[in-house]
Amino acid sequence: MPASLLELKKKIASVKQTGKITEAMRMVSASKLNQTEKRDEGYTVYNNHIRQTLSRLMSAEVINHLHKENLVVDEDSISKIDYENVFGLGIVSNLVQSRKEIKSTGYLVITGDRGLVGSYNSAVIKNMMGLVQDAKAEHKDIKILAIGSVGAEFFKKNNLNVVYENNAISDVPTFEEILPIVSTAIKMYLNGVYDELYVCYTHHVNTLSSAFRVEKMMPINNLDIGVKEAEAHKDLEYDIEPDVNTVLTTLIPQFIRSGIYGAILDAKTAEHASSMTAMQSATDNVDELVSSLTTKLNRARQAEITTEITEIVSGANALK
Repeated sequence: MPASLLELKKKIASVKQTGKITEAMRMVSASKLNQTEKRDEGYTVYNNHIRQTLSRLMSAEVINHLHKENLVVDEDSISKIDYENVFGLGIVSNLVQSRKEIKSTGYLVITGDRGLVGSYNSAVIKNMMGLVQDAKAEHKDIKILAIGSVGAEFFKKNNLNVVYENNAISDVPTFEEILPIVSTAIKMYLNGVYDELYVCYTHHVNTLSSAFRVEKMMPINNLDIGVKEAEAHKDLEYDIEPDVNTVLTTLIPQFIRSGIYGAILDAKTAEHASSMTAMQSATDNVDELVSSLTTKLNRARQAEITTEITEIVSGANALK
């Protein structure tokens, strides 16, 4: 058999083997996507409930404080509240109270630990570098908390200040896994490493699409605590045990934990969706390549047969 035919057969066998691998990887990603999607959906409900509970309790407490102080209930008075005096939360109030001067901003950036996930990692890094350029233009100091080795390696190579990195998040993360991350992020904030913290990650929209998100995590000043929210709940009575301060002291850190875990879970869901789509595309390309190589192989065989027939006919005619 000519060398060209042997080479084509070897290529076809090799490409088919690659196709088996990409199909297996697609199925693995699909299984992980199914697990994270279910967990993400359930956790989103929990996160919304804890946000709503925290917002209502703080709103009710704020409006009561303003009435006791005989202050006008408006957005300006609410924005100037000293939360430590209102709630008696001690150091936990620092997680709510905005600092007078923002000297440094922290970004907790979530990427993956591997490739073969389509544009997932590159999209996060591209959007993050846009934020970095904007911060540099405003002469702001930034600190990076990198979740995922791809992002950590990129940011360090580009001489950004990576103050924390974690490459040990599993493909289907549990709440217990992220507790060290949250603990470190809160300690750094309370110790003044940065004056505000944003979580940057990829939000899973559906299997074929995702969106980059930037959410402020600390201080917690995006709970819609305002005049409308406060007035809406000023007459509501809550049965709280043991007391409002104790409950809020527990809920505020829990809200931050749930927010960061929810972002990581959402990002992992988007990563698995991107991986599944990439592997599906690779498998489809394998099928097209096998079809193309098979056509070439058949044509080569036909050419070889035609040549052999021509040689036989020519030899027979020469003997006449």
